[in-house]
Amino acid sequence: MKIIHKTLKLKSAKFLDFIDLTDEVEALVKTNRVKNGLVMVSSKHTTGAIRINEKEKGLVKDFRHFVTKLVPPDHYYHHNDLTERTENLVCEPGASDCLNGHSHILHLLMGATSETLSVIDGKLILGTWQRIFFIELDTGRPREVLIKIMSD
Repeated sequence: MKIIHKTLKLKSAKFLDFIDLTDEVEALVKTNRVKNGLVMVSSKHTTGAIRINEKEKGLVKDFRHFVTKLVPPDHYYHHNDLTERTENLVCEPGASDCLNGHSHILHLLMGATSETLSVIDGKLILGTWQRIFFIELDTGRPREVLIKIMSD
């Protein structure tokens, strides 16, 4: 069994930024001459999601609208209350990347740390309109995504 891994370094621009990773994943499959196997694409962040869906502006707008109603960023979250929260503090009080309870809740609802896809006869198997996305669930910043390929 052959195992290949690569870490993609990204820079998201804003909350709910959709970054298409499909071309990078397909290039890694092709460059490494993978014939048959599995590709796992995984976010290294609890406020970033990996999802497969269509690349379509209306869908992204609808998702942004739905998410901000479902999990509003300006709602009270215990995670953001620094008089109550004492674990995992790595930022200054008031920093936007620390007061991100909505981002963590959204990630839990999406169940979206990774996606696994098949490679058959050298081709990454996706539906006609499907693309692989990293979705920023917090503020724009540098991010890392792990791509791991297991092949025969």
